[in-house]
Amino acid sequence: MRSNRGRYQNDEKKQEKKTAKRKYMSYEEVPLEDYRDDEPLPHDITKKFLKMFLILFLSVVAVLALLNIDKLTPDNIAHWFQYDLLGKSEGDGYPTKFSGSIINTGNFDMISGSPVYCSDTTITVLNSNAGKHQEQQHSFAAPFLSVNGGYGIIYNADATGYTIIKRDTTEYTGSVKNKIFSADISANGVYAILTESEEYLSRVTVFRSDNLEKYNYSFADYYMNNVSVSKDGSRAILSGVSARNGGIISVIYILDFSQDNYLQKYEADDTYIYSVRFMDNGNAYAVGSDGCFFININDGSKTDISYGGRDLTAFTLKRNQGLMLSLSANPDGRDCDLISFDADGNKDFEVKTGEKIISLDMRKSDRAILASDRITVFDHDGKRRASAEADPDSRKIIFCENDMFYVLGKSRISCLTAG
Repeated sequence: MRSNRGRYQNDEKKQEKKTAKRKYMSYEEVPLEDYRDDEPLPHDITKKFLKMFLILFLSVVAVLALLNIDKLTPDNIAHWFQYDLLGKSEGDGYPTKFSGSIINTGNFDMISGSPVYCSDTTITVLNSNAGKHQEQQHSFAAPFLSVNGGYGIIYNADATGYTIIKRDTTEYTGSVKNKIFSADISANGVYAILTESEEYLSRVTVFRSDNLEKYNYSFADYYMNNVSVSKDGSRAILSGVSARNGGIISVIYILDFSQDNYLQKYEADDTYIYSVRFMDNGNAYAVGSDGCFFININDGSKTDISYGGRDLTAFTLKRNQGLMLSLSANPDGRDCDLISFDADGNKDFEVKTGEKIISLDMRKSDRAILASDRITVFDHDGKRRASAEADPDSRKIIFCENDMFYVLGKSRISCLTAG
């Protein structure tokens, strides 16, 4: 026992000597200034690291900016910050039910690459995952939507109210003095509103992007019903109708906002014009009940496009591409021929589909149709190269990117990819 105790005492003494030699830190006894390391890092290490990180970060940003220079608009930057970075509205994916009880097919379009619709109750812009860039209630009894690039205008037909939107914001809500017949907006925010007039049959008023009036023109001999503004907001094409010798006569006006008189004027007997549209290259189209008209603005020429005894069943006017028609020789609209014309008035596509076409659209060299419950994509040679099943109640398709389509149904909007 004694020897063990002696060994324990010797061990304790050795441990005390070791502990006495070891340096340790007590947070209760050591002053704060002594907490520092004896050999701190050089002061310039942190600065050098931050400088290298900043240079690397700026280099990456510069490369991304150069690769996406055409997309670096204030709207897109704001959109990226709000939706991609902050995740403002992610959405639950397509298909998605739309707000309201009905959407007219003309009130379903694309704005800045996103689907936009105007129902009987709301104006809504969706993102790629069915989240909402924006949604607002409206009180328009007869809303109509027209989109050009990043701008859209919604007007209340046969009333006086209208709203200007972008993808993420409502830019302006206002009204005019007289009832609205039609309205359109340019890619830079200049817009035209065609209305009734106290002194004349109709009048068009053009507003700058800051909503101040810049131009107006009155029509004494025709009831004007359609207007389209050029991409740069400097001109407009309008159509109207009047009676002559027991029949109807349609008129097309080309207006230049820098001139007091009209630039060009054309008349067409026994036809009613459904729609007019300025192309992005400065030319224009008018679609009528018995034929179409291509107008070369530079030389003032008008080219008639005949339906060849067939009935027009559907059409689309793409500002960046041209005109596309569905024509049928059958009273019930079966066995449609699909024809398209480019922005210079040249026919660039024709094929017999054998289908009853409900809706149609085009993108670059591809042409797409909705027939019954199927979307079919044709290549530039008229061959069927892709397809997708759609809901039986589908009413309109919009060609997006690659073979992706947004599809409007009776109660919901779908996103389909043809393969």
